[in-house]
Amino acid sequence: MPTPRSGAAVAVVDGIIYVMGGGGVSGALSTVEAYDPATDSWASKRPMLFSHVSFGAAELNGIIYALGGNGNRTQV
Repeated sequence: MPTPRSGAAVAVVDGIIYVMGGGGVSGALSTVEAYDPATDSWASKRPMLFSHVSFGAAELNGIIYALGGNGNRTQV
């Protein structure tokens, strides 16, 4: 995973593993990275609209939903 983080959320869509948000050295992250096990490679994706740490993620019909957690300033 290119961006070090803790407290990230993970979801799988069509066999691709998406790692979102989490906490980095400067606080909560909006970063999204995708891992493709078939090619053993990571790709950066469009960031989330808001930074999140310690939140949940769920996939429904190919859409990933981010739920709860904390941002840089407030609970989400």
